[in-house]
Amino acid sequence: MIVPNYTPEDLKKLPLRAIVALGARCARRVEHLALLPNNHRESERCRTAVGAALRTAEDFARGLPCRSLESVVREIEVCQAIGEGVFAHDMAMAAVVRAAHAAATALHAVDLRDEPEEPHPFGAAKPNPFSHLADITADRAAGDVFTAAVEAAGADGHSDQFFEGSIEDYQKLLRLGLGNYPEVGEPIDPARNGPLGPLEPEDSLH
Repeated sequence: MIVPNYTPEDLKKLPLRAIVALGARCARRVEHLALLPNNHRESERCRTAVGAALRTAEDFARGLPCRSLESVVREIEVCQAIGEGVFAHDMAMAAVVRAAHAAATALHAVDLRDEPEEPHPFGAAKPNPFSHLADITADRAAGDVFTAAVEAAGADGHSDQFFEGSIEDYQKLLRLGLGNYPEVGEPIDPARNGPLGPLEPEDSLH
């Protein structure tokens, strides 16, 4: 069994869009485990919520607008509480929730960093007073993604396939040189047909 030796600090070698892309990919790998049985009365609602949460994280990574992010996060949190207490489902759903949280937190960090300098009537403008808070918020986003990866690995039974795929994603993101932490970085498409490639080996056969 592969035992990866990574910490949240390793994620800080990537910019925010790449970090969120990694979290979205980890959660996508266990998406099927986050779904409720088809005969569950809330099955369709939760399926929709899971899909929306993952698309929102992926859209942030792609540099696309995330206008409904707050409502998406709220809905996936509600669906998380509907779970049936099955370990794999609960862990997979937690990974999806964390991936969505990471996108929301990273977007907040970007907004804080983009706050304009305060004008001063008698001299130079004051620097953005929220830059330090932006750094703290970026750290929270990285922590959310690390937690999403841990929870997704647990849902998948800590399989070698999961670890190999996730580590390969991380290494590819590093090689792409998308920017520096805690900057937002260049957009990256985390989908199967994007530069990171298939989520699982069998995906490449389709």
